[in-house]
Amino acid sequence: MITLSIVGVQMMESAEQPVLMLGQAWTSRFLLVWVDAQVAAALFAAADPDSQDDPSLRTYELFARALAATGTHELTGRITGWSDGVFSAELVVDGEPVPGRLSDIAVLSHTMGFPLECPDDLMTQLGVEAFEGDSDVIEEFKSFLDEVEADDFGEENP
Repeated sequence: MITLSIVGVQMMESAEQPVLMLGQAWTSRFLLVWVDAQVAAALFAAADPDSQDDPSLRTYELFARALAATGTHELTGRITGWSDGVFSAELVVDGEPVPGRLSDIAVLSHTMGFPLECPDDLMTQLGVEAFEGDSDVIEEFKSFLDEVEADDFGEENP
């Protein structure tokens, strides 16, 4: 399994839909996940320490507080597959998997600090490669992000 973290959210001009960029540590590999506006807003708010009262974070904060109130838990987010353009994922709580949207689990992973894992073969199949330090390649990657359509990779279930 590969551990991923949130690298950012990019608004796709061609699709007018936000894309969550999940990156593999110490590499230039990314997994792109189309998300809805609420998830994108929550991610932007989570990245800004001055936005703790942002309404888009409230649901995630409520879940985090409710879970913390029940005691200490071992948490892991896990991408479990990709079928018909849709990622499947689960939040593993004390060894018990709970299915959920990848985008929601990614936000929780980011805000609560638990790992988000992806199978190696899925990253090999769907990952996008970019190279740091090579501005031409980075610009090409940004251009790709602006031109790619959600249907090219699939959309996540709402």
